Amino acid sequence: MATPSGPVSSLHRAGAPVASPKVEIIQPYEMFTNRRNEPRFECNDRGCLLFLNSQQTIHCTILDQSASGAQVLFEEIGEIPAEVWLIDLDAHILRRGRSVWTMAHKMGLKFDFIEKLTPGKMPSPKVPRAVYEMWQRLNQPAPPKDDDTFFLD
Repeated sequence: MATPSGPVSSLHRAGAPVASPKVEIIQPYEMFTNRRNEPRFECNDRGCLLFLNSQQTIHCTILDQSASGAQVLFEEIGEIPAEVWLIDLDAHILRRGRSVWTMAHKMGLKFDFIEKLTPGKMPSPKVPRAVYEMWQRLNQPAPPKDDDTFFLD
């Protein structure tokens, strides 16, 4: 009678399958929790959605992002076109993509083009002039506060 050469787990003896290191077991509830190609990182950056077809701009907060997508939070949004530009004002990055899901005040975006911008340097020809000009307008420093205030006692 042959005896096992190494220890045998009690699960294997009971007839239950044992996962090999090459197989990933995904529970049914886990398959819907994160359907992304790569992990997204929380950032809380200031952003702006730009719809070129209607010249509409919507200020937003970029909640999380990766190279291929992002989740944004906004106050109000109308009809969403097929092409959406996301301007990240904190990281100076332009992204072109499309909406993959929308809720009342949130949207998920999937990107097909990304470019980092440098102030004073022209972007690649793939960036439409209207998108670059909007980034320049939004990237202006806030005007200085008027310090000529007099207080009379």
